Amino acid sequence: MTMSEGDGTNGAQRLTSQAPQPRKKFAIPPVKNACLSCRASRTRCNGEHPCASCVTKDRECVYKPSRRGGPRIRKKTRPLSDYHDLAISLPTQQEEIPQDTLLIESYIEPGAGLRPLADIWRDSDAIYDNLFQDAMVDIIPNVKVPMVRTYGGNDRAILNAYYVWIHPYFPILPPPETVPVPDQVMPLFETQRDKFEEPSSAISLAISAILALIPCPQDPNPLEPDAIRWRRTYSQFLAKAALESIETETERPESSVEPPKALDDSDEDILREKFHSQVPLELESIIALDLLSVYEYAQRGNLKKMRARVGAALVAAMSLTLHTRNDVEDEYTEARRRTWWMTYMCVCQGSIVSNTPPTFEVFASSFTAMYPTIEADPEAWPLFVQAQQAILAATQFVIEFNKARKEQSDMTRIFNRMRELERLLEPLITKSESWVLNCPLTQPVDKRELVLSQSLRCISRIKLNSARIKVHRYCAFFDLAVFSVKHCDLKSTTEKETVDSPDVVQLQSCCTTMSTTPSVHSSQSGGSVSPTLSSRSTPNADCCGFSYQPGPVLQFPFSTHHSSKICLKSALNIAQAFDSLPYPNPTGLLCDTPCYIGPSSTLITPRTMPSFACCAMQCSYALLMVKDRTESMYPTPTGESAPLVDNLRDRLQQGLVSILVTLENYATSFEALGGMRDQIRDKVDLALGF
Repeated sequence: MTMSEGDGTNGAQRLTSQAPQPRKKFAIPPVKNACLSCRASRTRCNGEHPCASCVTKDRECVYKPSRRGGPRIRKKTRPLSDYHDLAISLPTQQEEIPQDTLLIESYIEPGAGLRPLADIWRDSDAIYDNLFQDAMVDIIPNVKVPMVRTYGGNDRAILNAYYVWIHPYFPILPPPETVPVPDQVMPLFETQRDKFEEPSSAISLAISAILALIPCPQDPNPLEPDAIRWRRTYSQFLAKAALESIETETERPESSVEPPKALDDSDEDILREKFHSQVPLELESIIALDLLSVYEYAQRGNLKKMRARVGAALVAAMSLTLHTRNDVEDEYTEARRRTWWMTYMCVCQGSIVSNTPPTFEVFASSFTAMYPTIEADPEAWPLFVQAQQAILAATQFVIEFNKARKEQSDMTRIFNRMRELERLLEPLITKSESWVLNCPLTQPVDKRELVLSQSLRCISRIKLNSARIKVHRYCAFFDLAVFSVKHCDLKSTTEKETVDSPDVVQLQSCCTTMSTTPSVHSSQSGGSVSPTLSSRSTPNADCCGFSYQPGPVLQFPFSTHHSSKICLKSALNIAQAFDSLPYPNPTGLLCDTPCYIGPSSTLITPRTMPSFACCAMQCSYALLMVKDRTESMYPTPTGESAPLVDNLRDRLQQGLVSILVTLENYATSFEALGGMRDQIRDKVDLALGF
């Protein structure tokens, strides 16, 4: 290509005026950025606006800025919106840095005549821009912008996510009508609040509030403080919106303008689309309140609001007579049964975690509703409810026991209740140990609810063994405090009661006068040892004759050795059951354990709805007490006892690590449980097995 072919007369005249000295063809280096027309026709461009070639051929002259380089121009402040244009004009000619001509004398210099490297990059810019510019627009920049899990206000996607993340642990909705598809997450950046799409109903808002706590699979920094804060803020907004939605649907417009008319009229039907085809609209607010009760406990740590939410749900459920048997079945029968029994479970759980009496008679004869049905395991639901009733009964025993101790009243009735509870729990736990829990931990949710079956049996085993620890831990460990913060009915080390307090001494005497504590022997449960504190302040039979103790000497129905052995075995059972609890599988495909939140994430999918996490603390308490007792009595085991002590230490360490891993997994999404995790982490020797 010659100059005459590419530039025309006007262009040549301008080039001549800029460089009056004689020069050969191509003496002027190519410009840094060519116009789009010259690029397309592969014509030499002189970089002016308009360029000589476009003037000659009477065509539009448009320049496109290079992504990697471009003409060297002085920077000017320009609004961000300017970069959204597909083509913008270059600055005027006087802003461009002039290019020096290559003189004849310069040909003798080293490298003279070689094409500058910038010319090569100019050509690659054109190729790269044309191939990849549009594709680069949607790539998420590698910056730490907090994001939160959303589903774009799509109720179908929210329902699908419920079955993936919540249903295996909180089956308040009927079985899935179809096999859940892979999770359809739409991340919402903190900088994109204007793109928020609010779900349409209280139930979808409540579910979304819990799902929002689970880190996004696309989030490269899910554990950063800003990421956690954004998830917390967004989730709380949804939880409040759910409550407002419940209030709005029960509001009567006449109440604000004509209250007498509002009082006379009957309640109006809710007119909107159902969230679930097999759940009537009148149940949705009850389900939302039950979900929010767990949210208040596990995420916000607010026991008062937890009980308030489920209390409102209980009133609404009983007003619809969900607690009574109805032999007439329709498309909503299963939904009614699950709504009632999950409300029942939540009310009981509120009493358990707050260590207070329940707000209703748990074993009332008026509760005649039939149990829900799980196709893969018809017995799972009755066992689930029975285990909840057992741990609630044990919790009420703890309340009565502490009250009697405080008032120094007759303990005969308390001890009789202890024997009664042991007679009830022992066969139930023995039966639970025979359950076959062989469902893969990453099994996707299916219509037969096989995953739910395993989860309910694991939770039932956890609750039964936790109930047994509640019954026996006083005689086994004298109710000594281990944790610095109070959890459920476990005292904290900051409370006034000390090792040598009258209460503790009395408890010790009650247990140690029962029988002589045997030395360490192997047992089916892993062995047990006598209490450490008996060597610190061991009382004799006369210790019960203190002036502050007017009543007779207390006689526990079980020895310290026997109760300690039961607590140890129950704690190991709890740790094993937590290990067998399935993980959510957002892929919809059976995969190896563990299952991660996303393809590039290092976070294991967090289990949800941990309303029974206090059982983990009961387990840890028993394991730590036996661990302390073992280390005190056998600091350097030798002889025949060494293998037994090592075996027991290994079991204790494995159990504690299992509980720590469980709480770590829960705390990925539920912040309140981070306190429990930290309490265990401070007590576990991580170098030995974590």
